[in-house]
Amino acid sequence: MEARKAVEQPQVPIGTPPVATPPDESASWFVLTTLDPQRTEEQLAQENARRGTEKPSRSPMEYFIPYQFLKRRVSQGHDRDVTDLPHSRNSVQANNETRSILKRYIFLRAREKELEQFLKGEWNRWSSSRLQFYLDVHRQRVTVPDRMMASFIEACSDMQLQFELGSSLDGLAVGEEVLLRSTPFRGERAQVLAVEHTPNGLVLTLGLNIIANAMVLRLPHVSANDVTRLQGGKYTIDGSHLIDTIQRQLMTILSRRVHGKSTDESRMKDSEVLDRLYTYRRHHFSTDASRRHFLALMLICAHLRRDRLGEAELSAQTKDELAAIATRPAAKAATDVRTYLQAALYLSTGDPTYRDAAKTYVREHEPKSNSLRQLVKLIRVKRI
Repeated sequence: MEARKAVEQPQVPIGTPPVATPPDESASWFVLTTLDPQRTEEQLAQENARRGTEKPSRSPMEYFIPYQFLKRRVSQGHDRDVTDLPHSRNSVQANNETRSILKRYIFLRAREKELEQFLKGEWNRWSSSRLQFYLDVHRQRVTVPDRMMASFIEACSDMQLQFELGSSLDGLAVGEEVLLRSTPFRGERAQVLAVEHTPNGLVLTLGLNIIANAMVLRLPHVSANDVTRLQGGKYTIDGSHLIDTIQRQLMTILSRRVHGKSTDESRMKDSEVLDRLYTYRRHHFSTDASRRHFLALMLICAHLRRDRLGEAELSAQTKDELAAIATRPAAKAATDVRTYLQAALYLSTGDPTYRDAAKTYVREHEPKSNSLRQLVKLIRVKRI
């Protein structure tokens, strides 16, 4: 934290943050407070939706609301009306403590004068829970450096993903350990005895040690949705889950816009969804394929948000990735991932070369991915 120094927050383990979107030099991350973070998020989503419909459109406000982003968790054996994966009590406690301590804080990146004008709105001026600048002991407005803010958001995103996304069960083998998420033995470890692939997904037979390894209880017909995979005793997050989740939501919003079915209400809700999805843009992936696929989705997200700065940065990265792919032999370069990048670049730039290349790939290779076919079909209809 620096002058206009930032508020002290609980220490969250963080790694070196990736290079963030090139900042607008006149904008800063301001720390604000409110007694009603949910209402504030709704107002910010409305503001961003309004900016997106202006002619010409204005860049959306970038914000982060930890209390809204980090959902409350419950420990095993307690109330089950809150969706959670069975993690250790310590991780649940850390999540809830971070959320509670940061309840009234909102981080908003904007030009100072622009932010002052936003706070003067009727929605805020007469509110008992109004949004206002957080001041230090010298009555100066507190800001957070871009790099530190990127690290903080990344740490919160990782914490959120640990609970929201389970690990992939692709390639699950007999003998592996899983953790039961439901059944009367919720929270217990079990060994995979058999794996059956059915039209409705994986069906498992599990072995549960119930008397100090002296007796094994056989649990047949366990759904894949009832378990979480364990690797080395730790919970693992497969990036494909994040990609699938974000892709599904982006395709819904894109389809609605392409077919002109947006309403004032849907635009506001879509704006809120896009803002939240964009929070994950700093997530790291272990493979080039996943990283490039995710980059394409984030470019689409930035385009739908009408974030000119973010879109320009992601568009340049996407072109670099396509150039790298082009150095490979033709047979290896023609992939679904390259087509995602091309489709995203068409949406961003309007260059028909990218659209035509994506159409050609789908026609000639008939990819199995329904999402890719849907995306290419949408960009053939209309560029938004």
